[in-house]
Amino acid sequence: MGIRQSQFSLFLFTFCLATLSTVTNAQQINKGGTLKECINYALENNAKIRQSEADHHEYYYQIQEVKSNLLPQVSGSGVIDRNIVIPTMILPGEIVGQPGTKIPAQMGTKNLLDFSAQIEQVIFDPALFQGIRIAKTNQELLTLQKELTEEEVIYNVSTIFYEIARTKEELKNVEHMLILQTESYTIVDERIEQGISRPVDRNRIQVNINGLKTRKRGLESIIYQQTNYLKALIGVNVNEDFTIQYGIVLTPQINDAFLPYENTNRTEIQLLTTQKNLVNFEIIQEKKKYLPTLSGLFSAGYQFQSDQFRITQDPWFSSVAIGLRLKVPIFDGHAKRSRIQQLHWQNQRIESQILQKQHDLEADERNAFYKLQRSRENLTEQKQNVNLAEDNYNKTNLLYKQGLIDIGEVFSTESSLLDAKTAYSNECIAYKIAEIELQKALGTLKNNL
Repeated sequence: MGIRQSQFSLFLFTFCLATLSTVTNAQQINKGGTLKECINYALENNAKIRQSEADHHEYYYQIQEVKSNLLPQVSGSGVIDRNIVIPTMILPGEIVGQPGTKIPAQMGTKNLLDFSAQIEQVIFDPALFQGIRIAKTNQELLTLQKELTEEEVIYNVSTIFYEIARTKEELKNVEHMLILQTESYTIVDERIEQGISRPVDRNRIQVNINGLKTRKRGLESIIYQQTNYLKALIGVNVNEDFTIQYGIVLTPQINDAFLPYENTNRTEIQLLTTQKNLVNFEIIQEKKKYLPTLSGLFSAGYQFQSDQFRITQDPWFSSVAIGLRLKVPIFDGHAKRSRIQQLHWQNQRIESQILQKQHDLEADERNAFYKLQRSRENLTEQKQNVNLAEDNYNKTNLLYKQGLIDIGEVFSTESSLLDAKTAYSNECIAYKIAEIELQKALGTLKNNL
């Protein structure tokens, strides 16, 4: 009794721990998440991935269905007939000593009960054996398709994640500039009271403030839409609160893992190669359909015949038979030959697709590598622009406070500073997206989670 209580307590503890972990993960992703958390959540909850898993499980049972044809096929049947009029057959007169005549005779009884069972076992069927191999290859095909779906989901989640980060960075810059403009408005308002500045300068600042507020609302609307798209992509309810957690961490140089390499092991190539193998297996199967098939048969039956429908021990008759069934294909109107020719042309088409896909992958690889290099160079220049714009803004603002320059020059440097910061944050995100595109082009996106 003590052992059972201990086992039950252990089970209860494990169940509560698993439930708590699930609830904690759900709450964490609902409040917000890093890119890795979003991807992991999407791999478990994305609708396309779930559909791929369902297809995979469905085809597993299709394979079992094909294999079932190798097992004995057992069938049973039963017949109950009531002959209102007993059938008449014409017999030769020789059997009753009347040669040259035809004698009508009723054959059978009014009531007939017939029950039988039959077992058939395949002994030799090359096309069936090849069909099992084709079914297994189809399952491999579905596995590769699922991997491609996962890679696509990872890429889409990563891209929209960083697009949200890009918009958020721009919003931060606008909000910062809005604070500066508001401070300038207060200073100019005080200077107007002192008779130092003109009301037109305050009006111009107000115009800028209004423009920044409008831009802020537009960016908030974009973030709202992008976040909803990300929620739908990873499988979070759009009504849940969700905020991404990101940090712009730049890689100073391109990692060796990003260097180009041979793409023969890419999932896309493996998928097409598996399709080509599948077509070859189907050609072999069609050719094997020219061969005969052989199966063994065993049947047994029990029959009751009587004019009176009273089931008794007699008259029941039993029957047992055992034998072989040989089926030899002779002529099918060239159906198999036409099917084989179709498969040959499918094979050639897939070979062309493999060659084209290899060229496309190589082009994507080179373009993504080049894009990442250019983005890294752009980052250095954009960072310099931000430093120069900040220095210009600080000096210009100081000169304006001293009354040495017009407010228009301050506006100009503020606009340049906002543009420089926006361009820098955009380039930061562009660099991260370029990394993702290169990983996708190299086929290492899932491995670098």
